Amino acid sequence: MELLTFESGESVRKFQEEDRSGLYHVCLATGDSGASALHLYNQKEMLGEIYVGPYLSFQPELSLTLIQDGVVGYALAALDTRVFEDTLSKQWWPLIQEKYKNRSPENFNEREKGLFEYIQNPPLRLEEVVKHYPSHLHIDLLEKAQGHGIGKAMMKLLLDTLREQGSKGVHLGMGAQNARAFTFYTKLGFTLLDKNDDEWTMGLKL
Repeated sequence: MELLTFESGESVRKFQEEDRSGLYHVCLATGDSGASALHLYNQKEMLGEIYVGPYLSFQPELSLTLIQDGVVGYALAALDTRVFEDTLSKQWWPLIQEKYKNRSPENFNEREKGLFEYIQNPPLRLEEVVKHYPSHLHIDLLEKAQGHGIGKAMMKLLLDTLREQGSKGVHLGMGAQNARAFTFYTKLGFTLLDKNDDEWTMGLKL
C-alpha cells in the first residue's frame, strides 16, 4: 500500500522485505555525511546492518521506503529507544558480531575497524536525551530524490505516526559536518540538544 505519492513520480510505502538490499545501498550511498561512501568501504553491507537493518527487523511498522524506479530513500524510527536498544542487544547484535568475527577483522580498513568496534559495543543513547525524547528516527534520500519536498513529507508522516502512538518526543543524530541536514531538521522544528566533534543530537517535542 502506498502511503504517499508525488508528482515527480516517487511513492512511499511501508517497508517490505524485498526492499532491504536497496535500503542498505541507500545507507552506503549517503553514508559520508550525506555524500556517497561507496568508495570508502569494502564491507558493503556493514553500514546498513548498523544503521538500517535493526529498524527493518524490529520496527518495520515505522520503516518507510521511498520508491522511484527502485529504492531511493528511507525514513526509520523506533518508538521506545530503551526497549529498542534492549531488543537489539539480545536479538540483533549477536548475529552481526558473529558474522564479522568470521571475516578476518584485522584486514578491515580503518573505517571498517571503527564500525567493527561499534558492533562489539553499541553505544546507548544519552539518558538525558531519552528521558525527554524517548523515540528516535533518521532519514536518508539519494541525491536525485532530494529538493522536492519528499523528505519533509516523509518526516511529517513518521512524526505524526509517533505522535499517534503516544510518543512525547523524538531525537536524532546527524554528522557534525552535515550542514544541509542541520538546516533541514531545524526547519522541521528540531533543536540542538548535544554535540561533539563527530555527531550532533537534535530533538523535537511531540
